[in-house]
Amino acid sequence: MSFFKAHLRSTIWAFAWQRARSIAAFAVSTTLAITLATTLAMINQQACAQTFANEAVARGVSYFVSQGEFGGLGQFGCGVAVVDLDGDGDDDIVCTGNAKDRLGFFRNGGAGQFSDVSAETGLGVILKASGIAAGDFDADGDLDLAVTRWLKATVLLRNDSTSSNAWAFVDVAAASGITGVGAGAGCAWGDYNGDGWIDLAVANRSGTNANLTRNKLWRNNNGTSFTEVAGTLGVDNVMFPAFMVTWCDIDLDGDADMYVANDKGSANPHFNRLYRNNGNGTFFEDVDCRANVSADAMGTSYGDLNGDGAPEIYVPNVQLGNFLLRANDSGLNFFDDAANAGVECFSTCWGSTFLDGDNDGDLDLFVGAMIPSLNFYFRNDGAWPLTNVALGLGLADPNDTYCVAQGDVDRDGDIDLLVQDRAALLRLYINGTAAQSANQSIMFDVKGRGANTHALGTRLIAVSQGRKFWREVAAGSDYKSQSSYRQHIGLGTQMSLDSLTVTFPKAGALAGATRQLTNLPAGQVWPLWPPESLGDENRNGVLSSSERVKLIESMAQTFAPIHAIFDFDGDSVVGHADLREFDARQCDLDHNGIVGASDLTILLSAWGSNGVDFDEDGMTGASDLAMLLARWS
Repeated sequence: MSFFKAHLRSTIWAFAWQRARSIAAFAVSTTLAITLATTLAMINQQACAQTFANEAVARGVSYFVSQGEFGGLGQFGCGVAVVDLDGDGDDDIVCTGNAKDRLGFFRNGGAGQFSDVSAETGLGVILKASGIAAGDFDADGDLDLAVTRWLKATVLLRNDSTSSNAWAFVDVAAASGITGVGAGAGCAWGDYNGDGWIDLAVANRSGTNANLTRNKLWRNNNGTSFTEVAGTLGVDNVMFPAFMVTWCDIDLDGDADMYVANDKGSANPHFNRLYRNNGNGTFFEDVDCRANVSADAMGTSYGDLNGDGAPEIYVPNVQLGNFLLRANDSGLNFFDDAANAGVECFSTCWGSTFLDGDNDGDLDLFVGAMIPSLNFYFRNDGAWPLTNVALGLGLADPNDTYCVAQGDVDRDGDIDLLVQDRAALLRLYINGTAAQSANQSIMFDVKGRGANTHALGTRLIAVSQGRKFWREVAAGSDYKSQSSYRQHIGLGTQMSLDSLTVTFPKAGALAGATRQLTNLPAGQVWPLWPPESLGDENRNGVLSSSERVKLIESMAQTFAPIHAIFDFDGDSVVGHADLREFDARQCDLDHNGIVGASDLTILLSAWGSNGVDFDEDGMTGASDLAMLLARWS
């Protein structure tokens, strides 16, 4: 059997190579190669139930992608996003590339049923849209959209929508300083300098149609404007043709590192680049870590495939084989482990994403591929190599697949996939795992700090039954696309998560912070509050008497996500220890850990105003003073 499989692989490779060399032979080779690939996929797969079904049209998502063709004037695919754009708690869909150049916005009604509100939103017509990433650059609490364009200027759509669903998106790119024309590909939001304001990195495929625009890094100036700093900081990628730039704390030191996926490295002196953050708003290119592989790199995905608590880097490539870059020690020395993992593919691949599709606790990997290959879905059963089960799961599209994003759109506890094929309707693959399996999952809605309202760069390290899980909140990853901000972890048959360490990055005056949580029950979406927000339900910066009452009421109730803001010690119970901590913090106005003279000075300086209003009577007065003196350290 192994000889037959190897022979089929060689045959498929031969036909794919013939496709590249001879247009005349392409029509014949494609049909035969698809037949052989299908046969091989059937041989490779274990028996498994259908767990994904394309329900896009049935759920209200009808969007035909006619643009994004391969090469030259084409965008090499058009980005998609699964994000909560209207802020109602469920993920919506944003997509690009239809014949009329209109961005699509499909609003989620709450259970994965969508309404096409594209015409109402003001997103409008955007010629040659290429990549997309959602981030709250102006720190007003809602997500804005950055859209790169192919050989045209980047668009920045500020979300000015209101709670009454009066949609309003305004292009403020030029007014905020984001200018210039490039072969725009992927983009990503991240706070590289730790000031709390998220910055925008843009990949440009330099050299496309003689356009020599390099990569851009737009530094956010307090939500009002942007300054281009890529050249100054040495991260403009010189003249390499970049398809994707992403942020990830690769070295786990608490700041955002930049990884660039460059095209045409297989036959040219191009290579991927890792720019590590020095922690002070500057970078150095790590040329010794061996992450700078040469490939026709399409995108970048991050995931902890082997469960060691650190991310691997997955790089799609042409038929020479994809890369899975693992760091073998704390010194961040990478090596390619794709062969051992069985995820090389040997096809021209584009978008990829890590997900725990069956909630068993091990990350799987979806990889989109071009004809003559079918798409890949590598299932991880805890031992390598992984098994390609795409055909049996209904994910083996017979089209050119470019972009992919993920999220739990129907809120049933498993991850669904949004897939963009060329010259086809968008595919929304609804995952049936939750209905077919006893496996549990847990999800997290990480709360931001300061101007970083959506907690970009926050790292989660979870432990369940001795297994580790790494996650990081990101905006713009994989290939040109944006996946859900919510973080998902499969738990297998476990009914709770043993422990969770949450590392919040620096945000302006707020230093980096860590929280430890234990025994979180499965089957819920848990808010993860930064330490300074605990107890402050209305987030006004003052712990009030009414919030204290709610904490006391929570002590008598079964612990649920609504109570998490009062769980100071993170033990998944609101108890007397949390009440004592609330009382200690309530009058600690300078946040130095004690109630003393400095806090008294702050209170007295607010006398007669509503600046320090513990008792919520509308002013700082005798009652507030009495409360402070009662808690004097």
